[in-house]
This record gives sequence, C-alpha cells and structure tokens, in this order.
Amino acid sequence: MAKKKRSKFNRFIKKSQRAKRKVAGHSHQPLLFPKGFLWGTSTSSHQVEGNNTNNDWWAWEHGRGKKRVAEPSGAAANQYELYENDFDIIADMHNNAHRLSIEWSRIEPEEGQWNWIEVEHYRKVLQALKKRNIKVMLTLHHFTNPIWLAKQGGWEQRRTAELFARYAEFIAEHLGEYVDFWITINEPLVYVSESYMLGKWPPAKKSIWKTAKVFFTMARAHRLAYREIHAEMHKQHRIARVGIAKNVVSLVSYRKKFIDYVYVRVSEYVWNNFFFSRTRGTHDYLGVNYYFHNRVKRDKGGKLVFVDVRQEDRDRSDLGWEIYAPGLFDVLLELQRYGLPIYITENGLAAINDHKRTRFIVAHVKELYHAIKAGMDVRGYFHWSLLDNYEWDKGFEPRFGLIAVDYETQKRTIRPSARVYARICEENAITHEILRYLGHGAHEEDS
Repeated sequence: MAKKKRSKFNRFIKKSQRAKRKVAGHSHQPLLFPKGFLWGTSTSSHQVEGNNTNNDWWAWEHGRGKKRVAEPSGAAANQYELYENDFDIIADMHNNAHRLSIEWSRIEPEEGQWNWIEVEHYRKVLQALKKRNIKVMLTLHHFTNPIWLAKQGGWEQRRTAELFARYAEFIAEHLGEYVDFWITINEPLVYVSESYMLGKWPPAKKSIWKTAKVFFTMARAHRLAYREIHAEMHKQHRIARVGIAKNVVSLVSYRKKFIDYVYVRVSEYVWNNFFFSRTRGTHDYLGVNYYFHNRVKRDKGGKLVFVDVRQEDRDRSDLGWEIYAPGLFDVLLELQRYGLPIYITENGLAAINDHKRTRFIVAHVKELYHAIKAGMDVRGYFHWSLLDNYEWDKGFEPRFGLIAVDYETQKRTIRPSARVYARICEENAITHEILRYLGHGAHEEDS
C-alpha cells in the first residue's frame, strides 16, 4: 500500500514538473542556424607557423624590441610542417571553413623577388584544406611586414599601398583558385594603435601624425587591393568576396547623462565604424573580431575612466578581458547600417580553465543565434584559435586554442571545449544538451 501511494505521489510530482516547464515556456528544441552557415577556426601565420625570419616581428623579437616581448616566437606551433595533421583535426571537428593567413615576407623576401618555393608551399596548404571540403578565408596582412618594407618606412609611406596591392594581385593570380573569402588587412586599428599610438609593437613610434598617416595608408591599401583581387578573379571567371577583419568593441557608460552618451557613441563610431566608412564600397562582407566589452564611469574628480572589472569580480579571461557575450549582439546591431553580410572572423578566450572556454563558446554562439532571429545577416563564425599560439608581445603563456600545444614536443591535445564546438558544428545548431553548459559549471567529461 505504501509503495502504491509513493508511486502515485511520484506521478503527481512528474506531472507538476511538466506543467511548470510548459508554463515557463521551456523548450527542448535545438537552436538551428541557417543552412550553409560557416563554422570554422582562425589562425595567423606568424603566430603558428614558426621561423618567419624575414618579417619585422622576428627582427623585433631578436633586436630592439626583445625587452618588450615576453619571449621570441621561434618555432611557434610549427604549423608550417604540421598543417596536414592540424587540418585533420579541423575536419574531425566538423568545421566547413578555416581562416588562415599568408606570410608576405615568405612570398616576397626582397622587394620584387617572388619566392616560388613558398608559393608552392602555400598552394599545398590551401589544397590540403580543399581536399577536406573546407572553405578558405585567406588573410593577406596579419600585423607582420617584410623587413625590406619596414626599412623603407612601412605603412608610413604612401607607396606601401601600391606595394600591398601588387602583392594581393600576385596571390590572387597564383593562389586565387583556392580562396573563397579574402581578408586584405586584419585589425587595422589595432595595428595602428599598438605600433604608432602606444608604441608597444614595431616600429614602436608614438606620434599622432604618423598614427593618422598609417591609418589612411592602410585604408587606401585595402581599396586598391580590393580592386586588384576583383579584377584578377574576374579574369579567372571566379567570384571574389573581399573584406577586412575589424576588431570591434562594446562600450557602456555607468552614468546616464547626455555628455556620457555622446562620449560612448563617438568612441564606438571611431573604433567600430571609421575604417569601414573610409573604405565604403570596397567590402563584400563585414569581418568582425569581438573580444572586448568596456565600461566607463566618472571618477571622484569627474573624469571619465575605464572601469576595472576585477574590482567588480566580473567573469574575465586570463588576460583580464571581461567576458560579455551580449556585447556581440550589440555590435552586430550597430553594424546593420552597412547592409552587408557579416562573418565573425575572430572570437575567443585566453584561458587555462577549459570549462570557461566551453561556456564562452556556447554563450557567444547563442548570441549569434539571437542576432540571426532578429534579422541580422550573420553567415559564419570562426573561433580564435584552432591552436595555442604565439600571442605577440605576451609570448606563449596565453592559451587561446581549442587544441592545446606542448611547445617542446609540438604534441597536440584536443581540449574538451573543442568537442563541444564540434557538436555545434555537426548539428548546425545549439542543442538543449549543449545549452546546459551555460549552467552552474556543467562540463563534459574529458574521456
């Protein structure tokens, strides 16, 4: 009799729970992405290839800037030799796209001298992706410059725009058949600010005049390269999709005053929109790199300052960057003004704690789903990064990779977060099971 009562009680509890879920609108349906959505990862040549001895970063690491970098890049992740193995991992993760860069200093080690051995190397790299049915997003400039160009003044010289366009045309002519999407320049404002405003990266100059000059030279270089790539692809009867990868920020003010609102809006325009505006008409899509959410407030003296999110104990990366997934939705909403398709060309987390990376991925991809449902034309997501890599002046300590790298042995280890991302890619959806990772630290077993 007691068992019967218990059974009846259990049925009552289950029925109540089902009713409660129904009232709350709880759904187990997967959050589906559009058919053909691109799922991929990103890397850059200097950060993963190793031994890029002909560029200005290598010279900086071993010369005047050696005290400003944590350590030299050396062999990095040695992807120059291990790319086949790494691309097998990409395929196993059910990625249908990959973003990588070509090292200009390998292709043109001296002005006007093309290294055909390196051209053939990159041909094999791109063919390896195509053999695995992976679409290629190719970056032509990712912070590094040939030493010969740097000695001539680099991006401070107007002539560099023409030299870059010539290089872009060369790559389009000889390797364009393997490229689905082109990125001319990665994060131009990051390069400009780190190298010419803050003076932390080569050539380490602090000058407002040179900052502006380099900005406008890069904008001109993109416009010229855009036209050269399109012209060459037209000759080959191929479609060219050309853009840039732009680092964008989400910004909020703690004080709801008009002057603070103006500050936020102007800051967002300058950082997020000014380069797009200066190069309007030469973008087939918008490439968006999202890492930063900044908060501003007034200090005791009334001065606008950035909030130290550590004092508020906010979730952040190992580099101290706040993790704020809704900011991705906000910047996408802002970029709708251009009426162009959008690809998230970078989004990632420096973290030793891989459970944090898992939650990061699910939270940000979920924001993309909401953006698409809100009518935004988002067509792809490239997680940064496939591999642990050389993080510029910070060296090898920050760990961004879905794949862990032992830099002494070059052994690759697939992190649990990579398995979660692979499931999203395979399903082209965030399933109810995946959504549980946004709960209280739930995580997948390492086995």
